[in-house]
Amino acid sequence: MDKSTTKIIIVDDELKSNHPLIVKLGQFFEEVTLFKKASDAIAKVKDNLGTRIIMILDLRLSGGETGGRALAALRELSYQIPVIIWTAVDEKTMEFFDLINFKAYAIRDKDETTENLVALVQQADADMNYALSNALERWIMAQPGDHDEIYAVATNGETVSLNQMLDEVRKDTPKGKEFTQDLVNLTIELMEKEQKKDE
Repeated sequence: MDKSTTKIIIVDDELKSNHPLIVKLGQFFEEVTLFKKASDAIAKVKDNLGTRIIMILDLRLSGGETGGRALAALRELSYQIPVIIWTAVDEKTMEFFDLINFKAYAIRDKDETTENLVALVQQADADMNYALSNALERWIMAQPGDHDEIYAVATNGETVSLNQMLDEVRKDTPKGKEFTQDLVNLTIELMEKEQKKDE
């Protein structure tokens, strides 16, 4: 079985590199990287925004860092990266609601079995194949030419480059959602045309 090329980033300052979770994920994914510092993990994401990434994040970090702040920093870069929170979380706290607002893919307790956590990461990897925003991101990345040049002009005269479009999609802004919805509408329109042609 071929391994997935999706990069797995684990942020946990207590795990060792031979932890069963890391070993097991290595059986299914080509690259599994453990970071003790959230800031190092965010830097890795920033350098790899054009690739598929899944993050497993512990909220209880030392050295003045917190998983909550790391998640907020990640979401300033992209909402396209599934983040699995792997920690003890009190569902009655504000921190828990922040996780929901920052669109955590899933929240699992530290006593979750390795098998269940690996299966969840595999599910997140599979889900990325079908997310429209990810499809739009892949399409934008594949376009030739200078992505900073004007690509489209709106009816109100506003211009947008492919990089601006990509930034809006990654940050899940209203404009990014509009671009993704436009892709859905175009896909439906093309399918309807194809269906009429076949009738």
